[in-house]
Amino acid sequence: MSLKPVFALGAACLFGISNALAATAPADPGVINKEQILYWLEKRGELDADASEEERQQALAAYTAKATGAGSKAAQVLKAREQQLLQQARSNSLRQSKLMRAQSRVADTDVTKRVKVLAVLVDFPDLPYNNNRLSPGDTEMYYANYSVAHYRDLLFSDAGFPGPQGQVLPSAYQYYQAVSGQSFFFNGDVKGWFRASQNAAYYGANDPNNNNDDTAATELVEEAVAAAVASMSTAELALYDIEDPYDIDADGNLNEADGILDHVMIFHSSIGEEAGGGVLGDDAIWSHRFFVPSAPGQYGQAIPGSNMRLFGYTIQPLDAGTGVCTHEFGHDLGLPDEYDTSAEASDGSPVGLWSLMSGGSWAGSPRGSQPSGFSPYARSFLQDRYKGRWVNEQSLDYQALDSNGTQVSLTHANSSGVNQLAIKLPSDSIAFTQAYQGQYQYYSNQGDQLNNAMSFELQLPMSTSLTLKMKAHWQIEQDYDYMQLLVDGVPLAGSHTKSSNSINNAANIISGDSAALSGGEGEQGWQELSFDLSAYAGMNKQISLVYRTDEAVGGYGFVVDDIRIESDGNLVYSDNAETALEAVNLSGFVRTDDSRPGAPRRYLLQLRNYQGVDSGLQQDSYEPGLLVWFENLAYSDNKVAEHPGYGLIGVVDADQNLIGNRDTDVQVRDASFSLYPQSAFFGDPHLGNNSLFDDSDDYSAPLKPQAGLVLPQLGLMVQLLTQEQDSSQAQLLVSKRSDSNGTELSASISAQQEGGNVSFSANLSGGTAPYTYQWDFGVGGVGSTQATPQYSYSESGTYTVTLTVTDANNRQTVTSLQLTVSIPLSALFDISGTGLTVQFNNLSRGGSGELSYQWDFGDGQSSTVASPSHTYSAAGSYSVRLTVTDSQNNQSSNSRTLVVSNPVVPNTTESSSGGGGGSLGSLSLLGLALIAWRRRR
Repeated sequence: MSLKPVFALGAACLFGISNALAATAPADPGVINKEQILYWLEKRGELDADASEEERQQALAAYTAKATGAGSKAAQVLKAREQQLLQQARSNSLRQSKLMRAQSRVADTDVTKRVKVLAVLVDFPDLPYNNNRLSPGDTEMYYANYSVAHYRDLLFSDAGFPGPQGQVLPSAYQYYQAVSGQSFFFNGDVKGWFRASQNAAYYGANDPNNNNDDTAATELVEEAVAAAVASMSTAELALYDIEDPYDIDADGNLNEADGILDHVMIFHSSIGEEAGGGVLGDDAIWSHRFFVPSAPGQYGQAIPGSNMRLFGYTIQPLDAGTGVCTHEFGHDLGLPDEYDTSAEASDGSPVGLWSLMSGGSWAGSPRGSQPSGFSPYARSFLQDRYKGRWVNEQSLDYQALDSNGTQVSLTHANSSGVNQLAIKLPSDSIAFTQAYQGQYQYYSNQGDQLNNAMSFELQLPMSTSLTLKMKAHWQIEQDYDYMQLLVDGVPLAGSHTKSSNSINNAANIISGDSAALSGGEGEQGWQELSFDLSAYAGMNKQISLVYRTDEAVGGYGFVVDDIRIESDGNLVYSDNAETALEAVNLSGFVRTDDSRPGAPRRYLLQLRNYQGVDSGLQQDSYEPGLLVWFENLAYSDNKVAEHPGYGLIGVVDADQNLIGNRDTDVQVRDASFSLYPQSAFFGDPHLGNNSLFDDSDDYSAPLKPQAGLVLPQLGLMVQLLTQEQDSSQAQLLVSKRSDSNGTELSASISAQQEGGNVSFSANLSGGTAPYTYQWDFGVGGVGSTQATPQYSYSESGTYTVTLTVTDANNRQTVTSLQLTVSIPLSALFDISGTGLTVQFNNLSRGGSGELSYQWDFGDGQSSTVASPSHTYSAAGSYSVRLTVTDSQNNQSSNSRTLVVSNPVVPNTTESSSGGGGGSLGSLSLLGLALIAWRRRR
């Protein structure tokens, strides 16, 4: 049976979802700790300690698979539904707050927000918190005693909390104070420890039928909160209900009690599954934010013995640091993950540790103890929702820029000055399908929570046969989303409609994919739709096409063209969309050509350094400087494995030289623009600075596209004019190119190979001569400045060759080529030595990867040393063989015959003939005769 729940549109059903479907809880990919996962896989014997890098990556991918992908439909809908209600509540609140602020004249920056968090500690019968089976090497956040006081300090201390080595680490309270400009107060208390009724695996085991989500994590939350509430008075409990985030009473006041606990944080007694799961492995609970199941029309569950309800919660592990706690609470505040959550995720999105809502939750030492600040998208979101001082933003409009430029002063992201620059860009149209005929067509638009329509009113003629026909194609999530043709609001049956479905009460719907149906035309599968209007002959009727979607998942929507009404075979009405008709009312639908409307987009600039909450970035060698972010609201996520180069938010990497084959978190460590060279970093020979952002440059990281961004080329430039040594302040010049001086500069690389000898050439177009060239052959920084250089590789392998071309106007383009060099394996050696002791010198070349050696000295002795020394026991003739094997198991052998003589004892009697040279000459000849060899073929 289907695992998808039944949802009705509208607010009536709220969060209603069956217990069977809602009990499982989704994993949060934003808190994955790869190093600790591998540590625990090895410690539990699930991964060999000497496993190859490929095997380690495969094990890691298998372990983290549950945290990638969209997750269950139920989880997606719940999260999206919450956003829908929060948005509606915010709209209500804005109407009220505008009126109140107009009366009180309170500035946004003077608004403060206080939250009250109930933190609950819960352990298991088979894993008590004080017998957790951890040793100091198992986690960087190891404590001998995980007391209530520890968590109270971790979360709410205004002076920090003691780290494992006695150092003072920042608390969650201090973090939110810092990122909000002291306008957000993270308060609360901790209850526990309480004992769960079941062993750990009951709650944390993975459900194979539901994306391997944790089976009963929500039950653990319900148990823990019930136990905590039982220990509290009614008056104390009321302190934890001071918000109405969903505006349940629709009065626009979000700062009042609503009968639901505002913020619940659960801590369990194991390492989190996201960090290897400790002794529980994949039976551990993966940290996440979610909701307990709700009955239709209700928010969450009633808490036994109280008048309060439990709804949303976050859950963290025993050894949680500030990073995990603040990240999960970020979700509680409404923020999305900025990590790549797609099923194919491998490298990660171009955010890395630059944001708490991506890898920044693991910044600092110990790991995750000094989380980094928010992305500018997140700061803008929080400022818009909660007011206060999350960001001090200056805005520029691209359309108002000119070639003279506008100077902007920027202070670092954690200061109170202007700490963010927004550059609003024009919306971009998105390539779409061709109209069925002519140039124009009608389109429903795509997205979640849509209720879009196009309608027209007609006086229908008297007729015995009245038929509405149209050409259409569609891609609509089966049954969850649908299109209906309505006559005065009543859905009409027709070709390709379904009278009913198992998901909702909608009748006579069109859903699914037109391209999958037979008889379609073209790639999209244009279908002829036909509806019988004979019953309405002679009447005035409103005819509507309505497209409705739920809160998650979906296709591109519904497209219609060539609308016709025929009466007894004669055409009485037609609309081919070529002319905008006043009689056609478009509400969400658009009349469009082979493109569809784009979404708002902008550049967001931050100055980042090691001050304030960004101090942890230094531990991971993230370079201070100017970050240029690109925000594109055409995307609701950062699933760059599905759409590489495009996403909701990402950093433009100023240094497009790849750092080996490391993942994106490492590639974007040097994303900042700067006037100062980079600090040393292992495996990165490209440590120069880049002080100019030019949107005509390629920032797409073509050899690792998930780490790059494809940007609109609008002639926008940002030049760093001045920058303090500590990146605390900078002066920028933002300008728009008035004359590109020729077409866009682009380059590609051609290579001709003969074994390891490669001749390179640059293929250029655009730009302005003369050009300068900087080649990097991918071998320890070896390069050239010639236009057509040559290089000889000594080893087989795959090399990343990078070419940077600069034209006369200082415009640059960077291109790369993956070059595979294959040098045949050849076993070679020479021999030296005197007497019975012989030195064998390995001269082998070629092959792939590491070489191994097998020597046979011809006297029953052997060696695996690359260049061994061997002493024979007697003079004689010996056949010596060297066999060389590479990492691909290719072999090459070489044999030689070696004649070894006994050492010559010098004649110590003085010659009577004089002329000592005669004796020396004799000794030299004897020495030359000691070793003779010939090559055996």
